[in-house]
Amino acid sequence: MNRRVFLKGVGGVSLAAPFLPSVYEKTAKAQATTPPKRMVIFFTHNGCLTTRWFPKVTTYTNGVAPLTADSIKGGTLEPLTPYINKILVPRGFRSMNSYGAGQSVDPHDQAMGSKLTCATIDAANKRYATAASLDHVVAKQINPGGAAPLVLSVGAASTGIKEVLSFSGPGVAFPATVNPVTVYNQLTGVFKTGTGTTGQAAYLVKRKQSVLDLCKADLQRYKSLRMSRADQDMVTTWQDLLRTTETGIIPTTPSSCSAMTAEAAPFNATSANVTAASPTGKITLGNVLGNTPNAEGDKNLATSYTLGGDMFLNLIALTMICDMNRMIMMLYPGYVTFNWDGIMHTHEHHGLSHRTGDFTVGGACGVAGVLDMIWQIDKWYAGKYAKLVGLLDSISEGGGKLLDNTATMWLPELSDGAAHNLNNLPILIAGSAGGYLKAGGSVINVETSGTPQVGNSESSCANGGNIGNTGSSGGNMPINKLYVTLMNAVGCTATGMAGGGKVTAFGQFDGTGASGGITNPGEITKLTAAG
Repeated sequence: MNRRVFLKGVGGVSLAAPFLPSVYEKTAKAQATTPPKRMVIFFTHNGCLTTRWFPKVTTYTNGVAPLTADSIKGGTLEPLTPYINKILVPRGFRSMNSYGAGQSVDPHDQAMGSKLTCATIDAANKRYATAASLDHVVAKQINPGGAAPLVLSVGAASTGIKEVLSFSGPGVAFPATVNPVTVYNQLTGVFKTGTGTTGQAAYLVKRKQSVLDLCKADLQRYKSLRMSRADQDMVTTWQDLLRTTETGIIPTTPSSCSAMTAEAAPFNATSANVTAASPTGKITLGNVLGNTPNAEGDKNLATSYTLGGDMFLNLIALTMICDMNRMIMMLYPGYVTFNWDGIMHTHEHHGLSHRTGDFTVGGACGVAGVLDMIWQIDKWYAGKYAKLVGLLDSISEGGGKLLDNTATMWLPELSDGAAHNLNNLPILIAGSAGGYLKAGGSVINVETSGTPQVGNSESSCANGGNIGNTGSSGGNMPINKLYVTLMNAVGCTATGMAGGGKVTAFGQFDGTGASGGITNPGEITKLTAAG
């Protein structure tokens, strides 16, 4: 029995089912039955208020300090309190500071192109990266058949460098999937009959029947297999999560169903008839930037960020349960005006991060109460990350939880949005990737000396006046070493082959210029269980 099990139902519908170790053991005893290791990257733009984000920790013993509920109480990370014992906070990493010295480019373009490649960007090719990104390098090794990673994003589809983080090769952008229905279809095959909107399967879906109903006979045979209690619980969790997910994805009104065409839902992210968790119409660049009023587009953007984003989190869990992809990224665009979930802003996030309310940098603080507005966004993202962590931690797998077999990293574009600094990055890692990483509940200083700063995010603006120095000093350990650690954690090797030895280097260089190469190879032992 393969790890990928598909149930078949009425009208040719297929449904990806969970991998069940206890069943697998009976049919392939000579093969390993340990759960797969996975990497999940949760990416956000524009930095944060570092002074409110970092845990209140000042005393380290051998570079390690306990992460406690008190250390995040009242701060940005407070929503993660229930999962604090499964979270590492690595302090002191630096991303591409002046990577490709001599390249005078927008700091956001540089950050995006270099973030997961540790390489220069090509000014002549849309400022795209000149190397494959981490997600593709990892997916090639740990995904079945070397399949591409699953890259997701809320909002509008984009190939612009400010929104593209994934590169399948030098100069080749890998745009994110923005419609939850597309991922749902990959897991179920519900809309694959005929043109996608005809046939018995589509008819039954329109009648609000679950895909589980369509595969009822096959599902009953699947559940009748002799399996452990843990696997029984996995199947139940999978069923409940699938029903919850499809409730928000499948069109539920006669008007939307009758209006569906092959060019519309579920494949086109800008279709006017994709309902519930998917945008109900076109999202334009003007909606994203907040500079072109359009009530319908703004509503669609809000729907995508809230219902759509939460739906993607469910789909990430389902994808992992069914072992459909082991390298997953979830992105939230950075040039968005927050007008949902009780947040009512009139300036987009990027402008707020500058403290000016627009694209200008420095000078006077241009928005009253700007620090609290930034903090609202920071806390909203922390809540979404906590939702993902909590979901993965609620699903049993292999004697532990799904979260335990992953490295689920919150990775930011910048540290502070006004300083555009890339040192002292605010990073979280939930889960130990099957025990390779150190158990959670720790803040770990990865620098060789000194105590990482929390930055100066609340300088002058707190009292009005001019924007002060919002950055920080120190925190200059190359992020390459974090990526090397994570690659080893999920089972990558130096050669890409089994038994190929540990990964020791990633990227073109780890200093401030492209000519330096990798000067500090190896992983961060402090982050591993062995350290």
